[in-house]
Amino acid sequence: MHSNIIKYFKIVYMLATLTKLKHLRKSKTVKHNKNNETELLINLTAIISLYLADNLTLSPLRRQTYLFDVSTLSDKEELVGAELRIFRKAPADVQPSPSGVYNLHLLSCRSKRPLASRSLDLQDSRKAEWEVLDVWGIFKNRRQGNQLCLQLKVTHSKSDTEIDLNQLGFHRHGRTQQEKAILVVYTRSRKRENLFNEMKEKIKSRGDDEEEEESALQFKARRRRRTALNNRHGKRHGKKSKSRCSKKALHVNFKELGWDDWIIAPLDYEAYHCEGVCDFPLRSHLEPTNHAIIQTLMNSMDPNSTPPSCCVPTKLSPISILYIDSGNNVVYKQYEDMVVEQCGCR
Repeated sequence: MHSNIIKYFKIVYMLATLTKLKHLRKSKTVKHNKNNETELLINLTAIISLYLADNLTLSPLRRQTYLFDVSTLSDKEELVGAELRIFRKAPADVQPSPSGVYNLHLLSCRSKRPLASRSLDLQDSRKAEWEVLDVWGIFKNRRQGNQLCLQLKVTHSKSDTEIDLNQLGFHRHGRTQQEKAILVVYTRSRKRENLFNEMKEKIKSRGDDEEEEESALQFKARRRRRTALNNRHGKRHGKKSKSRCSKKALHVNFKELGWDDWIIAPLDYEAYHCEGVCDFPLRSHLEPTNHAIIQTLMNSMDPNSTPPSCCVPTKLSPISILYIDSGNNVVYKQYEDMVVEQCGCR
């Protein structure tokens, strides 16, 4: 993957992390537990289109046009927020405004209808930064087609005179990939997300032309997994665990799984696992169910008649993953039940 794209992804990862809680509060999707800690009720997905129309000839001289592919937005997810992020470089020579303040206006390319606006005070914003415009209303009020076309213009705050965007630092000359406009869409899932389903969609999107390449990738992934498993099994050979049920280390490396071609971050994490025996009497910290207690008691009396209860996760926590989806969009999504927090006998 090209180095400038990697830099772009890191910016996206940072933006999604910093703005997630703000949008959760905005869409009233947070609650507080007994300790007054914020808990996520639902997952959020930030999808950033990589496609930007840089050279549309129909755009007026003092305006800029942005074209995004939104065809991969899922109907299975509810939109709770959207924003357009445009990188503005430090302006070199700014035409003075009577009040020192300018107005940013976002328009629909087709109807020229105003969609969003905000003020820009260059006296307080002389450095390069991202300008953010809320575009949730575009998605909330009506369904979009496969493309979303937006147009940006700037006027003096006390007149309708349009300003050349280049003077304010919005020029595109020499702009790198990670400095292009970003469309961030926040969604909440109506069902629990499955990471394996994302992998299958990614493979399906590659099509028949890449079938041989995909087979080679799958072969490499299987070989990585076999090597990793053999190394782990070799270390534990002849040392069958007799310890009581408890949480053990399990380091997950997505590169070993062959998923590093579409997962951006994190490339590895601590998942942990549950291991050990559930023998009688069961310890209270294992929080056994009544059924597990009876089953363990029966097993202690006659091991051949009843299997022992199993050491399994009783509490899990989520992690957030940044990856490239089947439409080549960058997705930041929270996946439940990815890390073992507690183990018990069931």
